[in-house]
Amino acid sequence: MRALVVCRDNIGDTLLTTPLISALAKEGGYRVDVLANSYNAGVLARNPDISKVYVYQKIHHRAAGESRIGIILRRLNIMWHIRRTHYDIALMAKSRWDPRVLKWGPLSGAGRILALGDRSHPAISDLVTPPDGTREHLVRRFHRMLAPLGIRSPAGPLVLSADPAAVAALSERYGIDADQPVIGLQISARRILQRWPEANFVALARLIAAAGPCRIILLWSPGAADNPTHPGDDDLAARIAAACDLPCLTPIATHSLDTLMAAMQLCDSVVTSDGGAMHIAAGLGKGIIALFGDSDPVCWAPWQVPHSVLQAGDSNVASISPRQVHEALRQLKPGARQAG
Repeated sequence: MRALVVCRDNIGDTLLTTPLISALAKEGGYRVDVLANSYNAGVLARNPDISKVYVYQKIHHRAAGESRIGIILRRLNIMWHIRRTHYDIALMAKSRWDPRVLKWGPLSGAGRILALGDRSHPAISDLVTPPDGTREHLVRRFHRMLAPLGIRSPAGPLVLSADPAAVAALSERYGIDADQPVIGLQISARRILQRWPEANFVALARLIAAAGPCRIILLWSPGAADNPTHPGDDDLAARIAAACDLPCLTPIATHSLDTLMAAMQLCDSVVTSDGGAMHIAAGLGKGIIALFGDSDPVCWAPWQVPHSVLQAGDSNVASISPRQVHEALRQLKPGARQAG
């Protein structure tokens, strides 16, 4: 039997589908293919539960010199390959289906199309409607789509694998000593209320360094802050590194998803705001101090890894102090997976 999982969303949401994919492959016996986009597909590489990843490109993600026509033609080619595969089932990996994700269901030719939501549609054979008012982790919500297939096992951990060659290259280049604790500070966040202040990261790095021998890896979204497509934090990272002036602090510019995953693989624990990078750390099994602003940790907390969620009463991460974060980090015990 063959299954197509449609993942049109961002990196974090895509990673949160991996327990669903694992259950389909291992419990359901399906050969699982995934439709992803060029932005999120990298987190599905080396996933042993996935047979094939179709990668399409969104128009607004096109590179300089790329034509709209070329992108559309490649997308039509993907549609043709999907159609001729004759999938048995197609699952729409979105917390509530919308027309953009659902269009891939009929295109797949699947006999059964499963989706989450409270609105029926002629294309949906199995509409899964969570109970009214339910606040639950997105992993659990995705897992609800397995019930119509007779798969009732609990959701397992996220599945993510960093490229071993990239990990080894970074370790050698930056001289990462495995005998010392390695703490990652991921400083980027798109949403304003998720952005921890620059001065707080400087103060936290100094507290960590003063506590004993360690290595601190500074991570951020590369690029200029005024980039209209993918704004970055190059200037912010440079200011933090200069203000810290710590020999143990190593800035690593991660210009690709593979490099970010490799850099996080070097860490024992990671401090980060809620977002895609946080879920990457969880997928790699890292201990996490998760800073939450106005997003809901019930739905988005790190999944099945040691973690501490910090959220201020005003839903602004700026109200979380460096000492609070350092104390949470001191008490964190990276290691064993946790139940979801």
